Amino acid sequence: MDELRLTPALPVEPLDELLAEARRYAGYLAKLEARREGTPAHLFTRLHDEYRTRLEALRERAEAEAKAIAEGFAAEESALRDAEHRLAEAHEAHAEGELRAAVGELQPAVWEERRVTLTAQIAAIGAERDARAAALTHRRALLAEVGRERGGGMNPGAVRERKRALGSAAPRPAEAPPHAPAPPAPPAPSSASSRPRTPPSPEPAVPDPTERLEPATSAPADGKSLRCHGCGMMNFPSEWYCERCGGELAAA
Repeated sequence: MDELRLTPALPVEPLDELLAEARRYAGYLAKLEARREGTPAHLFTRLHDEYRTRLEALRERAEAEAKAIAEGFAAEESALRDAEHRLAEAHEAHAEGELRAAVGELQPAVWEERRVTLTAQIAAIGAERDARAAALTHRRALLAEVGRERGGGMNPGAVRERKRALGSAAPRPAEAPPHAPAPPAPPAPSSASSRPRTPPSPEPAVPDPTERLEPATSAPADGKSLRCHGCGMMNFPSEWYCERCGGELAAA
């Protein structure tokens, strides 16, 4: 197993001090506002501007510090996972050594020496793991406070930047496209137009007067002597129906 790897103690967060001082100046402004009545206007304005300028400067520094913390979150979370992995390995080694000693593979003196070392490793790695987990929890709380301060009137772009760095930004809803004007509704059909239309009947064929060239009594040269009374077409005497309109010739 690897030798014990200890991580130096985590530094005190500068963001704690920045936020504490920002809260102090915010309190000054709130108390000054409560004393607006009865305070000379020029004096109120001067103190208000002073406190406000100081508060804004503190908030800007807090934003920069929060951004740096957010950008380092991935590395810190990786270090926490590494500590948890090493702690699990140390517990596994301790259980294995205990079992080897129980079956007689390891002499009691050898196991006792190894047990003391493994116990110290477990305690040290466990303390490191707890410290890293507590630091991450505390830093998340600080970032949340900075986010609330930004939501109270700071640059909205900085809020989006913090969310992007943390990787926890909620998906923005898609903006709905501008509504196009609805097309005008078609006029309601009248009672007359709503009735189903009946297709017009085909007009009867009108006989062409130019084809009535032969008198009824004349016998044509081609032998067609039977005239159709429907269309005037000359047909052979042996035909029952007109070649043009299909009318019955016998009924003529």
